[in-house]
Amino acid sequence: MKHLLLSIALLVAAVATNAQSEKFTGGMKKFMILLDSAKTSQDYQDVSNSFERIANAEKTEWLPYYYAAYSLVMKGYGEEDTKEIDPMMDKADALLASAEALSQNNSEITTLQTMATQCRMNVDWSRGMTLGPKCAQMIGKAQQQMPAPNPRAFMFEAQTAYNTPEAFGGSKSKGKQLMQKAIEAFAAFKPESELHPNWGQRNAIKTLEDWAK
Repeated sequence: MKHLLLSIALLVAAVATNAQSEKFTGGMKKFMILLDSAKTSQDYQDVSNSFERIANAEKTEWLPYYYAAYSLVMKGYGEEDTKEIDPMMDKADALLASAEALSQNNSEITTLQTMATQCRMNVDWSRGMTLGPKCAQMIGKAQQQMPAPNPRAFMFEAQTAYNTPEAFGGSKSKGKQLMQKAIEAFAAFKPESELHPNWGQRNAIKTLEDWAK
């Protein structure tokens, strides 16, 4: 009888765990679709809030923290009111710190931290003197953290190089070369799961096409 009761208890626990996992996966997929189609500042904020709610419910999962931060970074890049950017990136950095506590030495998290740091330059471009080198160091770290090239890190490098004058180590030709590397890396990239970061390929291809015009 004890063995029977134990078997039943284990079965109930397994069913409950599976149901919780399906709920988490379903919620993540739903908001990843909304994130992919987001266009306005409010769209990105709403999706970020939704991912943060999932993160608060699933405290052992780094991905909802990551996507909540990613949504804010994307919102920050389009923000016209520069006074809003630093508080927004403070929030993104806090979310990424929570993600990193659950998944250390993570190239995707480091890449997004670099993007958040770069976004702060939009407040005052004089910050580039200190934040520019910091971004370069961080993105180099992101590439080292991944056994295969991280296409999102290459894409960030490409966009930075393209918009940096030759006197400061960038150039349009260098940016184009790096973007081509990013596209090649995207073609070979295999995400760990359907929930892991896999964004950027379409943007990389379109950007290189625009640069060629």
